[in-house]
Amino acid sequence: MQKQYQHFFLFIFLLLIFGCCIRRDILIEKQYTADLRNRIVGARLQMDGKPPYFYCWSKGDSMRYYDPVNCCYNSFVEVSVITASPFFHHLLYPMANLPERLISRIWLCLEYFLLITCLLFAFGYSKTIFQKWAIAICVALILFTEAWIDHIILGQSYIVIPFLIFLFFFCFQRNQNPIFSLIAGFATVSLVLIKPTSLIFFVPFIVFIKRYPIRNILFFLLPIIMLGGYCVLDKNERSYWLEYSKAIKAHIENHLVFDGSGENEYGPVAFKKWEGWEADTIRNARIAYPIKFNGESWNVWVFIRKIFKWSIPIVAINFISLFTITVMIIFFYMRQKNDENLSLSLIAIFGFCLYTTSEFLSPITRYQYYGVEWIFPVLLLAANYDKRLKTIYILLLAGLLLNILNTPYLKMRHSIGEIILLVTLLSVCFGRKISIIK
Repeated sequence: MQKQYQHFFLFIFLLLIFGCCIRRDILIEKQYTADLRNRIVGARLQMDGKPPYFYCWSKGDSMRYYDPVNCCYNSFVEVSVITASPFFHHLLYPMANLPERLISRIWLCLEYFLLITCLLFAFGYSKTIFQKWAIAICVALILFTEAWIDHIILGQSYIVIPFLIFLFFFCFQRNQNPIFSLIAGFATVSLVLIKPTSLIFFVPFIVFIKRYPIRNILFFLLPIIMLGGYCVLDKNERSYWLEYSKAIKAHIENHLVFDGSGENEYGPVAFKKWEGWEADTIRNARIAYPIKFNGESWNVWVFIRKIFKWSIPIVAINFISLFTITVMIIFFYMRQKNDENLSLSLIAIFGFCLYTTSEFLSPITRYQYYGVEWIFPVLLLAANYDKRLKTIYILLLAGLLLNILNTPYLKMRHSIGEIILLVTLLSVCFGRKISIIK
């Protein structure tokens, strides 16, 4: 009976938190989700057989491709603000032809659907009521982080990443069933085709391949071969990926040299009404519920440039990144090579650390909304809550709270919080009490 009461109070707690945050995010969504628009325009251009990555809307073009942010070049290298991969554009096809206002509402629902699914995955790994409460508290804190709020403000898509990682992890554990192997393969290739740098997350899992039956390995590889082959062999798809690669190089050049100065070649074009959005309604929504960006855009190289005024060549950045990640992999292997009971959870957390380190050392600026990716390792650790790791959970709590805090008296608070989260996860991977993580 007592256990039933605890689950009831847990449900009420989550209901109140989600109710409060959904109400807040509905008010935020009414203020226009700018980044969602460039993804929809990219999907529409691709559907219509038009290369999206260097497209810039100008007067006379179809309103179908209109994006007020993409009416000017605000960079040294002229490249579109469209940055989603060709594969992600394909995923948007089913709703891309709907009015933008409706798409924005649908996307808000999808963001919460993916978050709740991650929550349910985490609950599936928990065994005690304390672990469930740890998960619930972490989700509650995440909903109030600047990362989640910025994600909603812009209509961003990074929530897809922890969802796919959870889906892969859930299915990869069930290595005796070929259907789960097939889904794990689909999640893997989907994640890599959405964000190619995520490939590094899967490197530590290679040691577990030998646990798979040959039949299941083939099922796992099937969607990878099919979707990967389509991207390479289809002429149009291959052309989109080649243009995407050129655009990424252009964005890297912009991120490494752009300091916020310079003049736009074209001025932005603004309309009073378009695809269900109205300028007056957007303005009134912003007045009624004012929200401002408190996010921090940074990575190691941006920080060095701002503080020391050093411009580091891209070759040096790539070498340092590769060297750092290689050392991490070697150290982890040497630390864990004799542990026959090494858990998949620990492998997954380490894979996420590799991926996040690559982001921190990337030449592309890391924006605040990337922080929603922490949903995966934080909830997975919460699902393994053990009082013997009390220090670890205190540090996780500190990292999340710093990502909520918005005081001008503490500089780079969100960035410091994310560094604390990464260091905490690495301490779990390299620590002495790793056997606690199941």
